[in-house]
Amino acid sequence: MRILSIAAAVLLALVFAVAAADPAGAQALKKVRVGSVGASAVNWPVFVAQQKDFFKAEGVEVEITYVGNVANTVQQLVAGAFDIGNSTFDSAIRAIAKGGSAVMIGGMTTKYPYSIMVAPSVQKVGDLKGKRIVLPFPKDLLTIVWNRWVREQGMQPADIDQLYDGATPNRFNALAAGTVQAALLTQPFDFRAAASGYKRLLDIGAYGREYGFLTILGNPKWLQTDPAAARAYLRAIAKATDWLYDQGNRAEAITLLTKYTKVNEAVAGQTYDYYIRDLHPFSRKAALPMDIVQHTLKTLVEIGDISPAEAQRSGSKMADLRFLPK
Repeated sequence: MRILSIAAAVLLALVFAVAAADPAGAQALKKVRVGSVGASAVNWPVFVAQQKDFFKAEGVEVEITYVGNVANTVQQLVAGAFDIGNSTFDSAIRAIAKGGSAVMIGGMTTKYPYSIMVAPSVQKVGDLKGKRIVLPFPKDLLTIVWNRWVREQGMQPADIDQLYDGATPNRFNALAAGTVQAALLTQPFDFRAAASGYKRLLDIGAYGREYGFLTILGNPKWLQTDPAAARAYLRAIAKATDWLYDQGNRAEAITLLTKYTKVNEAVAGQTYDYYIRDLHPFSRKAALPMDIVQHTLKTLVEIGDISPAEAQRSGSKMADLRFLPK
């Protein structure tokens, strides 16, 4: 009996020692199912939170599924396949306004990391008159921002022949082949274009500040049943964002981007410097800028994607800020 008591005491002591050494591991991690378009630099805080175990430290295990496009991400979140989804602001707002079971709970990339790259012969927007530009879609917010800038320069968008392609690689290839004289590109394709002699005519993120790129969507049913996991996820993202903005972590951040996105180290370095030193696209504390939400909603009404009645009915249901870090 005494031997058994000693053995039990030793075993209990070991259990307490392991729990003290690894508090997060003392309890089972809560799984969070996350849907995303793909592994790109706009999701950098997620890569950091994974690699640096910020998710684990908050008690969650994140399972990420890449689905290829924003529409599929939102649809699957609404259907209950994901707990959290990374979506563009306009796609999220369209879905919620149309009655989709989703709500914005935070901000990820609240500036557009896109550039209008032009042929070496183009010095100003007037030089594009009668020439071609390739953009995503006619009603894409990026196209809307470009058209507004063109008007501010004293031209009409119709003065430039607009072609459309939803894929950045295809837009880059059209520019490189000389099929178009201007193209909307994101990283690393704008850097590749610059290395080949093309020039940046417009930084969309610096100009179109009233619009944001990526928001964090939550499934309302999951948020109701597991609010602690939602808060834990957003705390980890906030920590990862702070870590990224610390330029003492530049070398490691570049290595992480190279690992997760398969870009080469030189491009990853250019992306870091543009994001962290110039653009500042990632939202501190995962904050959701409501002015971006309202401005995007207003624009979608103006272009006819959302009716005024839908906007009025869904306006108060767009966001739930209760899960954000303090």
